[in-house]
Amino acid sequence: MKRVRQRFSGLFPYVSVALCAFALACNVQAQPPNVEIRVGVRPPPMRVEHVPGSRNGYLWSHGYWGWRGSAHVWIDGHWEAERPGYRFIDARWLLVDGVWAFYPGYWEPYAPVIVQPAPVIVQQAPTTYIERPQSAAPPELDPAYWYYCQNPGGYYPYVQQCPGGWQQVTPTPQR
Repeated sequence: MKRVRQRFSGLFPYVSVALCAFALACNVQAQPPNVEIRVGVRPPPMRVEHVPGSRNGYLWSHGYWGWRGSAHVWIDGHWEAERPGYRFIDARWLLVDGVWAFYPGYWEPYAPVIVQPAPVIVQQAPTTYIERPQSAAPPELDPAYWYYCQNPGGYYPYVQQCPGGWQQVTPTPQR
């Protein structure tokens, strides 16, 4: 066990330096490039270029107008090896403060856009209250009694109106 530990303890500085260098290289490549060229001459119109058929593991970087000395020169498109987790931004010219600025192509980390669905708001119909007409209750309703109607036959509140008049009945519990 001591031999294994001694063997790997000698590798630790190299591994840590390699990991730091890798992290730094990834960070540097993910940054967009600075403007390298600024000129007062507008680039010519883009050329129509024939894009070859797809190539597995590569993407096509479109051609662009570069700047050499004192004139624009056409740079043909080329294949770029794909980088998982990154997207390629083609070279381009942009008018910035009245001067044409050239931005070379570069790779940037791909951050997918997550679209949250809009909340669905369901408005409920307002509650509608229906007022029932007042029934013809027996006069001076006494809760100690039941009220019976001969025509139609039945007790209040099952029979709402009694044209012949209500009869007061003493309640009798069922056995």
